[in-house]
Amino acid sequence: MKLLIADDDEQIRSGIEQGIDWSALDIKQVITASNGLEALQLFTEFLPEIVITDVRMPGMDGLELLRKIKKKKPQTRVIILSGYNDFDYLKKAIQLGAVDYEMKPIRARNLIALIKNVKEEIIRQRVTDQEFHKYLDSYKTTFVEELISGKISDLLIVQQGLQQYYNFHATGSILCISAQMDGDWRKNQDGLKSVADTMNHLFATSDVASRGICLWTNEDKFLLLMRTETQSYLYNSQFANEMTKRLRAWNQELNAICRISFSAGISSPGSVSEFSKLYHEANQALCMRLYEGSNSIKVYNRSMELKSSMIIGLLENIDFILKLSQGDFASIVMLVNSEYDRLKKERKYSRKSVSAYSRKLLQLIMVTVSNIPVDMINDIQVQIEFIEGTEEILVIDEFRNIVVHVVEEIGKRLSKDLSPAMIRADEFIRKNYTCDLTVGMVAEHVGKTPNYFSHLFKREFGISFKEYVTRLRIDKAKELILNTNELIYEISEKVGFCDYTYFTQVFKKMEGFSPAELRRRSSENAVIGE
Repeated sequence: MKLLIADDDEQIRSGIEQGIDWSALDIKQVITASNGLEALQLFTEFLPEIVITDVRMPGMDGLELLRKIKKKKPQTRVIILSGYNDFDYLKKAIQLGAVDYEMKPIRARNLIALIKNVKEEIIRQRVTDQEFHKYLDSYKTTFVEELISGKISDLLIVQQGLQQYYNFHATGSILCISAQMDGDWRKNQDGLKSVADTMNHLFATSDVASRGICLWTNEDKFLLLMRTETQSYLYNSQFANEMTKRLRAWNQELNAICRISFSAGISSPGSVSEFSKLYHEANQALCMRLYEGSNSIKVYNRSMELKSSMIIGLLENIDFILKLSQGDFASIVMLVNSEYDRLKKERKYSRKSVSAYSRKLLQLIMVTVSNIPVDMINDIQVQIEFIEGTEEILVIDEFRNIVVHVVEEIGKRLSKDLSPAMIRADEFIRKNYTCDLTVGMVAEHVGKTPNYFSHLFKREFGISFKEYVTRLRIDKAKELILNTNELIYEISEKVGFCDYTYFTQVFKKMEGFSPAELRRRSSENAVIGE
């Protein structure tokens, strides 16, 4: 794109030419002329798309130059400059087709903003009607969905779509506000329609409605686009603070009417051409609900960029694993609470990372704690599936509560009093687990028939006799691997496995890693501790 500057004042002419980064505006060539006659000659030669001209120049004034330019190339955008606040000049310039009339002294920021708008109009004119109306006619029902997904990236289509569908003129600076209902809105007896209607009413009847639009992007999510009407940093900061107060007030009213609240994130200010960036910022600020809890209203800053990396934490903490194998549930709860306190304080992991970590902790608990009843294993699986299915609405304390609740329930269940016969059976097994124990041997010891003993054992311990003995042997093997330097094949024999290969297979199946891997992790942690 080319631009012509015509002004008899050399200082103004060169100031405009050299004082603006034209490449950033995608202006490839800037031509200058010192009078109207020279400007017309250069225009005829180069045919620039944009002309900036002074009104009063020797040879030919700016209005006559405008008239001749429009005759040669009507689509040319002409900006008139003048040091005189003369309404007659302004009126004539507009009548002749000037796009704007700027007073001297020229403010670079205003001129840059004007040229940006002019350039966008030129681009729009170049787009065929068929291409420009592609989204406006065929994709009305999916406009918002494609906007937030980034499928619509053409600035002109975005602006035209917002104007045509929602009567929103997306010019100047805007704020993007992403909001989502807290908790499981489906439990709200009034239903989503009532929530949406109430929220739309609160927005429509507010004094900021004329400056923005409210779009529902999903069944429990909505998006606000608000014009800030200025580039001033201080003004935009104040406006963001005012919108924060406004959102909190709406929250109180929504909660009073529908018994539900929402959380929201507010972007930094920017133009609609930066929509993807603004939407990302708003969502990052919204993600802070994970740590803030319900009713969170946050304005974006860079510290809110959360990591999606895997959390290791307790998963490789030898003390935690040892407490699990020992069944020290009070200590386990303390470690879990301390771990979630750390995550809450650091505020650096994404929701998906915290969700995946919580599920892995439950899996580790399930495979490491001895003698968990079968029905409780099923309950833990249900909790794992619950986290995976509802991770978008859970906050960090809810993730914590699920894990702590599972640990406490296991502790209560395993501390349940056993019958005298099962107490004697457990004592006998623990004294003789390294031998080739059979159901018949233990049943005889407690004075029961093998079949009846097996029934009683599974009812009170929650797992079969064989599973119980195998788990006891693996737990003892883990303790020896972690706390001694004995060779692993020696440990396998010591805990009652005659076949080292079979021991390794069983160990890996139950723990998820081999005996050698457990020892390697233990050694690495010891080195780190030093």
